[in-house]
Amino acid sequence: MSTIVTLGSVELPDDMVWKDELDWCPVSQIITPTLTGAAVVEETAALANRPITLVGVTTRSGVRQLKLLEAELKPTMQLTVHGLQFQTTWRRPGVVATPFDEWADPDDADPYNLTLNLMTVEA
Repeated sequence: MSTIVTLGSVELPDDMVWKDELDWCPVSQIITPTLTGAAVVEETAALANRPITLVGVTTRSGVRQLKLLEAELKPTMQLTVHGLQFQTTWRRPGVVATPFDEWADPDDADPYNLTLNLMTVEA
């Protein structure tokens, strides 16, 4: 079963892997030592800044389309992945891509390894 993965108006390969999906904790914690050596622990719900790292394979033309999106000074983009929707922004560098094979004159259909570095923002 394939699912549609989109970032803004850009359709991504449907086999993108969400590398850090389960690494995030929805609670933020700050630990402050006191003069006596005791610790003051403050916790609050984390409403944003969840990292979303997507990895997969796309074409050179797909990378170029994403690089144009990355160059825009846009505060948020809607990401749809695994049937979920998130308001996101880039964790710079946002688009990291390397070719499978290095060619002096690459074709737009050549495959590239792709990493998208995003984070959620408060909606």
